[in-house]
Amino acid sequence: MNDIETFRKQMILVGYRLYKRGLVGGSTGNLSLRLRGGKFLVTPSRKNKAFLQEKDLIIVNIDGKVVEGNGHPTSELPMHISIYQRCPEVNAIVHAHPPFTVALTLVGFRLDYPYLPEAIPLKIGMATYSTPGTKEVPSSILGLLVKHKVIVLERHGAVSLGKDLFEAFDLMDELEHIARIYWAARCLGPFTPLTLDQIKRFKEVWHED
Repeated sequence: MNDIETFRKQMILVGYRLYKRGLVGGSTGNLSLRLRGGKFLVTPSRKNKAFLQEKDLIIVNIDGKVVEGNGHPTSELPMHISIYQRCPEVNAIVHAHPPFTVALTLVGFRLDYPYLPEAIPLKIGMATYSTPGTKEVPSSILGLLVKHKVIVLERHGAVSLGKDLFEAFDLMDELEHIARIYWAARCLGPFTPLTLDQIKRFKEVWHED
């Protein structure tokens, strides 16, 4: 099995995991993976992630042109390519619509400040609303890429960046897990974020920058 075949199988598996975890619905969400030679493996537009097949996946170049595969690449391709151009250490991107995460943005809740210790390593950033599928989306997140591995898109979804698709998936899954806890806490009553001293102590113990 060559690298491309392995990557295709990984993308199908992660797409299915996103569906099973309720992080995408219908044909929403998209994934991409950096390949050699300035090319990228991406999911197609309007395909349910639970039913992806290897033949559905598309290879594009740095200009977003299809070099292998049929159909149309995801409408969020400009966002994916912008991230890869800005972040050479990123090899995989997951864009999903985690429901509790998105719901919290509707009520103005800030997920970029940690209320739980496990939120600190996620390095969550928050981007203001931009129209999905347009160049406004990459523009809204470019300033956050230096410090953040997970970016919440207001009223839209979230993007996670990893060294591979499995890491990017785990980050998205962890984000939604934390959002569920915040949601439950809001139902129970007021709660407070970690103090600056608590955050500093956690970073010292766990060597987080």
